[in-house]
Order: sequence, then C-alpha cells, then structure tokens
Amino acid sequence: MSKRAKKDRTAMIVAISAIILIIVMGVTTGQRDDITFVEKWVGNIISPVQGVFNSGVTAVGENFSRIINIGKISRENDELRIKAEALEKEVISLRLNRDELEELRGLKYALGYIDDEAKYEPITANIIGKTPGNWFNTFTISVGEKHGITKDSIVLASNGLVGRVFEVGGNWAKVVAIVDNDSSVSFQVLRDNKTQGIISGSITNELSGYVFDPMSEVMVGDKLVTTGIGIYPEGILIGEVKAVEKSGNQLLKTIEVEPAVNFRRLTKVLVMRANSLAE
Repeated sequence: MSKRAKKDRTAMIVAISAIILIIVMGVTTGQRDDITFVEKWVGNIISPVQGVFNSGVTAVGENFSRIINIGKISRENDELRIKAEALEKEVISLRLNRDELEELRGLKYALGYIDDEAKYEPITANIIGKTPGNWFNTFTISVGEKHGITKDSIVLASNGLVGRVFEVGGNWAKVVAIVDNDSSVSFQVLRDNKTQGIISGSITNELSGYVFDPMSEVMVGDKLVTTGIGIYPEGILIGEVKAVEKSGNQLLKTIEVEPAVNFRRLTKVLVMRANSLAE
C-alpha cells in the first residue's frame, strides 16, 4: 500500500471515529460519572489525533501572529526612519540658520570699522562664484547696479577688509580681494599711526609690503589698518604682521602680513554703497 493510500485510510478512520464520538456524546449528553465502552474506544482513537491537530493549529496560529508582528515591526521601523530623516533635516536647517545668523551678526560688527559720518549704506551679499583655487582672490557677489553697487564699492567681512568691487552688472558684481596680485592698500600700524606703508597681494595670495620710513618701529604681531588714503576709509583692519625683514643697507624694511579675513572660507560679505547713494 502506498504512503498516500495509508494517509487517506488513516484520515477516513479518524473522520468516522469523530462522527461516532459525536453521535455517542449526543446520545449520552448530561453529566455522568461513567462513560460507555464505545466512548472510551473512540476517545482512545481520537485523542492522539486531536493532540496533533491542536498542536498544528497552535503552531499555525503562532506563526500567523509572528508574521503579523513582523509586518507591524517593519511598519514601525519605516515610520521611525521617516521621523529620523525629518528630524535630521530639521537639525541641518537649524544649523544652517544659526550659522547664517552668526555670519550676519559678524557682518554687523564689521560696520564698526566705518565712521558714521561717512554715510555709507551697507548691503549684505552672498558669494555666488569664484575663480578656481582655494582662495577668494576674485569672486562674484549677488548684488549689483540695481542695488546701488558701483565700481570701487568697499567690501568687508566680519573681521576686516576684503577688497573692492571692480566690475558691476545688473544684479551681480565682481570683487577683487586685497590678496590678489593686482591689489594694493596703504596701511598704518594701529599701535603707532605714524608708521605707514603699502602692502600688496601676490600670485600666491600672500600679503607683503614695506614701510615708508625704514627707521620706524614695526614688530611681529602689530595690527595694520587702512590709512584713509585712497578708496578705503581709515581704520579698517587689514591684518597682522607675521615677519619683518631689513635690507642690507637698512634703506628698506619689508613685512609679511597675515590677513584678518580668512579668504578660504568666505560665504557672505558686506558691501558699502557710495556716499551719493546713501544720502
């Protein structure tokens, strides 16, 4: 006899036994102390089968519950991931807003370099383009003629002088920084404003220059500010002396300067309108 035939026969016997048990239990309903021989015989046959059947039902139920729980956990994980992503975006947004606020506060501080009587009107601008390289020696800003910007408008950062506007469009302008090799600025030593000279940029974006009087005292660590000669108002911080050298015949004293502005990390600047536009 094949295995399938045996299974079919066993199933038939179980089914018949179950029917007989139901009939007997129906006939002998009621609470009794003793059960009949037939009930015992059918019960002996059915009970093991019931155990297997109940175990199978229980296992199926547990597996079904487990599947439901896995689906629920998966949905909860998806919801948590979405919430985490939203929170991360919010944190990034808040960080950017905070950084921008700090930049704007710094630019407001830069107004302290400009004399109130000069009547310059400040405009905040974003840097929207730059020349290739690590330094912002020339770059484009997001304001132009329609904002009142003109050639030679002064450009500042929170901690000092950046440069000047050299080209203007309708809603943009180009700036040349003081570290560019085409730029030069007259300076005076903050500690002693009688010590003056000229500094220029270079192709390597380094600031260097000389003092007019080789006998004047200038030392490493001296702060340099604008003199007011030329387009830049007096008193804007340029940088700090980091080296002093004298020529062999003592006729020239040269200096190297660390810019006050970090020209590698500029994102916003403050542009000053001309007097005629601020009145």
